[in-house]
Amino acid sequence: MGATSDEPREAAFGRRLALDDYQKAIVALQSTLPPMPTREQDRAARRAALDLAVDHRLGVDFPKERRDALFAVQQRVERHRLWIALKHGVARLFLGAGSQSGRGMSGFVVGEYAKVLSKSELDAFFGRD
Repeated sequence: MGATSDEPREAAFGRRLALDDYQKAIVALQSTLPPMPTREQDRAARRAALDLAVDHRLGVDFPKERRDALFAVQQRVERHRLWIALKHGVARLFLGAGSQSGRGMSGFVVGEYAKVLSKSELDAFFGRD
């Protein structure tokens, strides 16, 4: 039986941040940002949000080097997001809504994260555990 939203779960990388604590921390993080954050403030907030997601989904003891690698993946995905969306839109236009192009963005994202995470870690990180 899974943990409730208030119960921390144990994982391969130590205790997992409970859902309620994760959500409160995300709200607190977002509330500290100014309306127009600088590039560095935005980058720091995205990194902090990723660390909270890792604490919640994988465990608070997930190694720093692998967190750094996940942040690099997140930045790479963000840089490619517009291009992939444009490519997907063009494919849908020419190939139709039922084409395989819809898997482009999700396939790219999962493939990038799979360079850092194992299959079970991917499942936990993307909420399939």
